[in-house]
Amino acid sequence: MGFYAEPWLKEARDRIKSISVPSGGAQTASIDLNTVAEAVEKAIKAALIENSGTIPQRLENQNLVAICQTTGMWDVLPPALKALVQEVTSLRSNFNGVPQTSNCESSTVQLQRYFQVARGLIDYMEFHVIGNDSVLKRLKVA
Repeated sequence: MGFYAEPWLKEARDRIKSISVPSGGAQTASIDLNTVAEAVEKAIKAALIENSGTIPQRLENQNLVAICQTTGMWDVLPPALKALVQEVTSLRSNFNGVPQTSNCESSTVQLQRYFQVARGLIDYMEFHVIGNDSVLKRLKVA
């Protein structure tokens, strides 16, 4: 693993590990979804930082899909991980800090799916993007 990316990937994994099985309804679902979104964001930014050493200011205020498309990350993500980034970005902007009422059971199942795919995204970033120089060099961060 790269020198710059290590703390970012560790933080992404720690965020996912800190979430227990959601059981508190929409309020907890909102908080847990935000935590998943933060972990996904950290994993994506870990690869970008490993590529260039920093994240340019112009990327800081963009959503995750736009960041991935702008940097070329979108081209190296498999469809399931693209879908996760799109869903998390969409749901994060919809929640916007305000919990919505939803079926707790379906929210729990959906959040568990997000946790599993987010873990896969973190591993993918570490081994297939950061750990693969040919992929890492294709990113256009600067």
